[in-house]
Amino acid sequence: MDLRHLRYFIAVAEELNFTRAAERLHIAQPPLSLQIRQLEEEMDVTLLNRTRRHVELTEAGRIFLAQARQILRATESAVIQAQRAHRGETGRLTVGFFEHTSYTLLPPILRAYRERFPSVEILLRWFPVVEQAEALRRGDADISFMRPVPDLEDVTWETILEEPFVLAVPARHPFANAESISLKDCAQEPFIMYMPEVAPDFHAMNMRMCASAGFVPKVASEVGQVYTLLGLVSSGAGIGFVPASVRQVKFDHVVYKPIEGRQPTVEIMLGYSRRTPTPLMTAFIETAKSML
Repeated sequence: MDLRHLRYFIAVAEELNFTRAAERLHIAQPPLSLQIRQLEEEMDVTLLNRTRRHVELTEAGRIFLAQARQILRATESAVIQAQRAHRGETGRLTVGFFEHTSYTLLPPILRAYRERFPSVEILLRWFPVVEQAEALRRGDADISFMRPVPDLEDVTWETILEEPFVLAVPARHPFANAESISLKDCAQEPFIMYMPEVAPDFHAMNMRMCASAGFVPKVASEVGQVYTLLGLVSSGAGIGFVPASVRQVKFDHVVYKPIEGRQPTVEIMLGYSRRTPTPLMTAFIETAKSML
C-alpha cells in the first residue's frame, strides 16, 4: 500500500463513480479499478460494494476513508514543513553573541530576521569573546557573532562587518570639541584599556595603535566590556578605544571622535562549527549581511 492507493480510493469514495473518479485523477478507468481491487486484496477487506449502476462504501470503507484522509493531510503537512525547513523558514536556531553586539548589531538583525522568518524559534546565548569558538564546538550555539580569536580550529566563519576604532572621550575634555583626534596628541592621556585575558584582540590592536603613534599608553584601568569602558570615560577617568558601531550608543557625558590617519579595522564575524551551514544558518547570515 502506498499514498497513490489512498488517493485513488479517496477519489472513488467521494465520487462513488469509477468513471468520474478516473477523470478526476486523469487516468483510465481500468487501471483505477485494478488499483482499488489490489488495495482490498492487500487489506483483505471489502471497501466498496459495486453493482452495474451503483458504488457504495461499506462500513469498513467509511472508516478507512476517514483515516485515509487524515494520513494524506498529515503527509502533505509533513512535506510542507520539510520544504520550509529546507528553505530555512522554520525550526530552532541558537545564536551566540558577545557584549557589544547586544546593543549595536544584534537588535536590527534579529528584527529583520524575525520579520522574514516568523516561524523560526531563536534562542540567544551570551558568551565571552574568548569562549565563542569552544561554545560552537560544544554545540552550545548553532551560529555566533565573533571577534577574531587565536583558536578557530573546526570553526567556519564569515566576516559581516569591518570597522575602525574611534575614541570615546569625556564630554568636558578638550578633545570633545575636535573634529578628529591624532593619536600622537594622546600620549599623556590616561587610557581605559581592555583586559588582555578577556578581549585579547582589542588589547593587542590598541597597544599596536599607540605604539605606531610613538608612545605606550598610560593605563588608568583595564575592563572586560565596552559598556564598562564607557562608564569610566563618562566619569572622567580617561579616554578609550571603542569600535565605530558603538557610536550609536548614547552614553551620558561621552562623545565619540574619529582617529586621524589610516587605522586598523576590527572584524565582526558569524561563525559556525559545521563546514556546510544549515539553511537556517544561511538565512541568518544573509539577513545579517543585508543589514550592514
